[in-house]
Amino acid sequence: MSAGPLENVRVLDVGHVVAGPFAGVLLADLGADVIKVEDPASGGDTLRKLSPKAANVPVWWKVAGRNKRSVAINLREQRGRDLLLDLVEHCDVMVENFRAGALERWNIGPAVLHARNSRLVLLRISGFGQGRLGAGRPGYGRIGEAMSGAAHLTGEPEGSPTHVGFSLGDATSGLLGAFGVLAALHARDQTGKGDVVDVALFESLFRMIEWQLPMADSLNVVARRRGNRFPIGSPVAGSFEARDGRWVTISAATESGIQRVLHAAGGSELASDPRFADPEARAEAGRLEEVEQAIAAWIRTEPSERVIETFEGTDVAAGFVYDAAMMIGDPIFEEREMVIRIDDDEAGSLVMPGVVPRLEHNPGRIRWAGPPLGQHTAEVLSELLGLTSEQLAELERAGIVTTADN
Repeated sequence: MSAGPLENVRVLDVGHVVAGPFAGVLLADLGADVIKVEDPASGGDTLRKLSPKAANVPVWWKVAGRNKRSVAINLREQRGRDLLLDLVEHCDVMVENFRAGALERWNIGPAVLHARNSRLVLLRISGFGQGRLGAGRPGYGRIGEAMSGAAHLTGEPEGSPTHVGFSLGDATSGLLGAFGVLAALHARDQTGKGDVVDVALFESLFRMIEWQLPMADSLNVVARRRGNRFPIGSPVAGSFEARDGRWVTISAATESGIQRVLHAAGGSELASDPRFADPEARAEAGRLEEVEQAIAAWIRTEPSERVIETFEGTDVAAGFVYDAAMMIGDPIFEEREMVIRIDDDEAGSLVMPGVVPRLEHNPGRIRWAGPPLGQHTAEVLSELLGLTSEQLAELERAGIVTTADN
């Protein structure tokens, strides 16, 4: 079975925590041979320690490190950096997300890397990019979310800016970084030369909110957070608790859909109320809040399944607000192969997300979960660099590498 469409691509992943490694795991899921370089002195990637543990096994790491080969090399030492440069000669891509300028300070910046391998694609994810203003500044996904405009647009109107409950800025930067890598690999097929993909943590979400700049510049309107409603326009939407305690979410963007929701919530009297008859009327202060209150009052009297059934076959989107327990066993998640159970030597049976995106004819797959630190050190260094067992043992005694046996 093919590992996936990228099985002939080799990636050197020297990233840590989320942004860089997420780009690496997306490429690995589609078949790339991703060599995860970790610091043996610190115990490897921080996710091995941050991750919640089950039976002393870090479960987040098991997903974040899946399909990667773990090689433990001490990059603080020159001999470790020399090993990294030797590996670069055998790789198509290198991924890093250190502070801007870190590679240059270690004398392994783009010029040095491309001198060893002119075809290398280097993905660099940092807080503020690799320019002068970003040099040396620490940046995390949360700062990127705030800088992008996403936090400003999230939360209740009178409340504070809100961040979502996962690493949104980091993950989207990894996603856009992987996209940039594929574009650079495609260009390399034409030119024969590698490139540098430079992603700042604020840029991915900033790019996705594509309407905020023209509104501010052309209309002099700065969009504000509006709770569950979209920050612009007057659609009817929200999340509401049903009689059985389950939450449902509703989105009606068309006029016909909005009228269906109004009629369901308050009958013909509410649907024909001139205060809610058109977008201009609903845009008046407080009127959308009145609509939401009416919808909430109706849904509190109904079981959640009946609310969903009310809008089946219409242009109103309605669905359950899922938690993770609901996803496991859900027929749509099963049909899409989005909940995968795999066996792991350390953790036993593990459930984790499936491979995204789905390719019909040459899909990726989960080959193994995140490995123990240094599990593949000897394998990779002997396979790619031809190091003997004696040379590996000497490097281990000198503190340059670590294998899974130690």
